Amino acid sequence: MAPMPSVQALERALDILEAFSPRQYELGITELSQRVNLSPPTVSRLVQTLVARGYLVQNRANKKYRLSFKFLDLVAVIHAERDLYKVSLPVLSRLRNKLKETVYIDVLDGDERVCFLSLPGLHPVSTVVPVGQRSPLYAGADSRTLLAFLEDDEIESYLERVELKVYASNTITDRKRLWEEINSCRLLETAMSMNEFHQGSACVSAPIRDYSTRVIAALSVSFPDSRANKDTLLNYARAVRRAAQDISAALGYKGQMRNDHSLEKIINDFLSKQMKKAVSDI
Repeated sequence: MAPMPSVQALERALDILEAFSPRQYELGITELSQRVNLSPPTVSRLVQTLVARGYLVQNRANKKYRLSFKFLDLVAVIHAERDLYKVSLPVLSRLRNKLKETVYIDVLDGDERVCFLSLPGLHPVSTVVPVGQRSPLYAGADSRTLLAFLEDDEIESYLERVELKVYASNTITDRKRLWEEINSCRLLETAMSMNEFHQGSACVSAPIRDYSTRVIAALSVSFPDSRANKDTLLNYARAVRRAAQDISAALGYKGQMRNDHSLEKIINDFLSKQMKKAVSDI
């Protein structure tokens, strides 16, 4: 079966990009045509698209093309992921040793949250969050922290694509309620959940930002819901926020998290909602 036109065009564009090398960092249309075995008009059209998208630039003196610095942005993404692991591990270790609970970092992968780094809890009874675990972006504080800091139109697009399925007794499947939680997370830079993705587990999360202020990950603590009382939630929320701030600062973020003066009220409201839900389910 012949490749789809769009796929074929993509393959040809990648061939053009891969034709450049440190020794031949500038190439003209004729040279590119010979290297990728395509006609000059076809190469010219593809090159103009790559120029328009910012991946190639033309040397006006000799009319040849070279790779643009836009590729450094892509390299920065790879480095950011490596840097995230490097700077997060010691902070995560200290947090785990302090709380004795399972702590982990998630990143966004398409329409899912995926666990990037995880340290198991030290209590005899702890929750388990393995590296590579995935979940939808609406279910749980960890996932919702990643969802909350997308643009509004990205969130709306996501909600149009996915079906809000029930995973546990408190999974949020109402859009209005979900938006309330998203806005709360944005305002407080903290999210909490209980029995949303896994029955019997609770979670407190905070965003991790990089030098550009963009949220690139979420730091979370997961623990059995039996330990989710006011004092524990307040202690865990403050510790998770501080750890997320430390990692963000190590990644070049210059800002500060909003103050946590309202955390106690938010936790009281959260526990009140949990109690009302439990009573209504009886």
